[in-house]
Order: sequence, then C-alpha cells, then structure tokens
Amino acid sequence: MGFQRNVVKSSSFGLYLKEKHSQFHMHLKAQLKPEKRKLLSMNLLSLLKMKTVVVFFVASVCIQSATPSKLDVRKKRAWIVDSLTMEEEHAGPFPYKLGDLNIEKKVLEEYSIHGQGIDKDPKGILSVSRNGSVYAHGKVDFEEYRKLRITLSKKQTAVAVDIDVLDINDHAPVFNRDLYEIAADESTQPGKALVTVLAADNDQPGTANAHFTLRISSVSPSPSGADFFIQQRKGEQTGSISFKGYLDYEKTQKYTILVEAKDHGEKIQLSSTSTVILNIMAKHGYPSEFTRKTKHASDSSALKKMKQVGVLESGPMLETNKLSMCLSEETTDVTALNPALYSPPLRFQLIGDVQGKWRLRSDYGASVRLIKDGGVHAGHHRLTFKISDSQGQSSVQTLSLLVCDCDASADCKDPAAKMNVAGVALTILGIPGLLGILLMVCCKIRAKQSEKRNKLLVEASEQFLSPDTIEAR
Repeated sequence: MGFQRNVVKSSSFGLYLKEKHSQFHMHLKAQLKPEKRKLLSMNLLSLLKMKTVVVFFVASVCIQSATPSKLDVRKKRAWIVDSLTMEEEHAGPFPYKLGDLNIEKKVLEEYSIHGQGIDKDPKGILSVSRNGSVYAHGKVDFEEYRKLRITLSKKQTAVAVDIDVLDINDHAPVFNRDLYEIAADESTQPGKALVTVLAADNDQPGTANAHFTLRISSVSPSPSGADFFIQQRKGEQTGSISFKGYLDYEKTQKYTILVEAKDHGEKIQLSSTSTVILNIMAKHGYPSEFTRKTKHASDSSALKKMKQVGVLESGPMLETNKLSMCLSEETTDVTALNPALYSPPLRFQLIGDVQGKWRLRSDYGASVRLIKDGGVHAGHHRLTFKISDSQGQSSVQTLSLLVCDCDASADCKDPAAKMNVAGVALTILGIPGLLGILLMVCCKIRAKQSEKRNKLLVEASEQFLSPDTIEAR
C-alpha cells in the first residue's frame, strides 16, 4: 500500500506541474512579443522535461524501496558454513570431541542432520549433539576422505559444516627399486653421474610429510681414493650419484652404496633405503665380476635377437616392436629388452604428434604403462619412443601398435591366432577328403588282391580238371 501511495503521489505531482505550466504559459502569451514568447516557451519546455525526469527517478527509488531485493532473498537461502578439523588415523579413545559449532541452538533442534560420517560413508564416524558439539567415533583415512561434509537442513534452508581431515605422516618414501647394479670404468671422470635413483612418497603432495631428502648413508668398503655423493634438486624425486677423486680397479672392484630417502614430517620422520652395487671395470682389460656377467649375458637370447636384426644399439631397446590392444582397452605395457644391461632407472619418452592420443603414466622403469586417449581410432599406429638410461645411453625405437575393435571380431587382436584357427579349420575340413583317398587306395589294393586270388583259383581248377590229371588219378 505504501508503494501505491508513493506512485499516486508522484503521478499527481506530475499532473499538477503540467497544469501550472499551461496556465503560466497562457499568461505570458498575452504579455510578451512573439519572439520572446517563443524563446521562453522553449526554456519552459526544457525545464518541464527535467522535472519529469526527477519525478520518474523518485518513483523508481520508491519502487526499489518497496520491493525485496534478490540479494536479500539469496542471503536467506545461502549456506552458513562452519568448519572443524580432525586428524586421520587418530588412535582414540573414542568418542572424542572435535569442537563446537557456531550455530544457534534453535537451528540444531529444528533442522535435520545428515551427511558424510553420519548417514553417508564413512557411516557412524561422526555425531552432533543438541548443544552443537561434534564428536568422532572412529578413524578416517586421509587417502580415502580428505573432507567430510555435514548438512543441517529444513525445507529450502541448509547449513553446511566442513570437517577437514588432516594428513599424518603415515607413508615413508619408497624407492622404485630395492637394488641398483651398475658398472663404471675406472677411467670414468669425476663428477659424472653413475646412476640415478628414484623414490616417491604417498603422503599429501606439497606438505612436509611428502617432501624427502636423499643421502648416501654408507659405502662399503670404505673408499680410499673416491668420495661418493648424491645430487638432488629441490622438490625432485630423483638423485644422481657421482664421485670426487678417482676409481682404482686394483684396490676395489666393487662398492656397495646404501642410499636413504627420509621425509620431513613434523612429528615423526619416516625413511627407507635402497642398495646400489657399483662394479668397477679395469681400464686395461682385466675382467671384473660384472664384466664376466655381461659377457655371459651376451650369449643370451636377448642379445642374439639384436644380432639377428643386424643392429646392436648403444642404448636400451624395446622387447618387441609389435603390440596389439582392443579399442575398448585404455592401457597396454611397453617393456624394454634386457634392462639389466643398462644403468637404471630407464626413461621412456614419446616423440612426435601424440597429444590427445597417447601418453605415459610414468616415464621411469623397465616397463611403462601406455595410455590410449579418446582421439585414437581402430587401425595400425606407429609410435616413436626414446629410451635412455641414467648414464646417457639412449636409442630411438619404433613401435607398431594395432588397435582392434574386439567387439566386432574376437580374434582380431592376434593375427597369428587367427591364422592358427584357419589352419585348424582347413585341417578339420581336409580330414574327410583324406579318409576318402585312403579308402579308395584300400579298395584298389583289395580289388587287385581279389583279382589275383581269383586268377590263381582258375589256374588251379583248370589244372585239376585237365585230361592228363584225370588219367593220372
């Protein structure tokens, strides 16, 4: 009603101004000359327009004042967010109090309470008392649930309470290999990377629990002329082992280096170790234990395969240059040939136009997982890999990959199997023909034998019935 009254008043005020303007204009018409009357009329018209604008502006203000704004409505329906924290894998005793909610008691009494930890997984972990206290009744794993949300709702109004799960240092950094075995010539220059080790920590990324430092904890036997050290760039998961001084095969043929990865946990620090076996090769051809192993390995089927193709690569090679996978499959494994001959870890890199088509889940290892993206269709594909070891030996390999629509053909993934099936089918179909031929041969042989037997019987009967034979009898 107040809004209508304001509008009526504003409209009346406008009519009143218009009426007064007409009366004043007629009064001046009678007294002023035509030129002055025209000029004055234009000025009054401009003034009237300005007043009309003012009237409509006042009316707009009245309308906005009388109408509830969308912002006010939105505020009434907005989330009222409160937050608490709980530590993962808390040892108890249970239940224990997480904290009190900053919510009116009336809301707690009238609103229904549900959400994660209450009636959604992980069920039964949390409870909210009527005075607003939140309690924990069990453990929560940070790797599964990093945040729990409780909702208090009534009709179209809701209150959300977020409970952040705090990561504890429950994972030690782990090396990708327990044992690295490498070889180095005694003439190797100081400072050159001998091997690169790789470790990873599964705690929350970016926290002190996930950040770790690599160091050499021991070297056996104690080196006399060489000082081994490890270089790790800030934030990286790899470290390269090098040495200062010199290597001497005559003094030491093998070193055992123990490498430690230790995280930076605030309360506790966790660690793990890996062993590096460094075999020293003599400069003038004196065979070390590793050299004898390598010579024996040269007679293996893997190196024979290299010789058969006529190329002995200076770097790691693919175990096979032909693979197949179904169109419905997302991944396949690509493996290096005889990785023990090279300095680990091996690194795989995809070369060429592979964006949106192919990628690697991890670059390091003797075998890597190749991921097929949505841009790949059924057919033959050629992928180029660069494979390198920690000492810089590398090679470029080409993989021929058949992506097959296995739903359309069950055996299209394996052409060899298809050929085998066809061969078996031909064999089965050929068996009746073979049996027929054998039967014909047997019949011919039997017919000849029967003909010969009949001939002998005829000759015998003729001889028996001859006159000479009868007289003799």
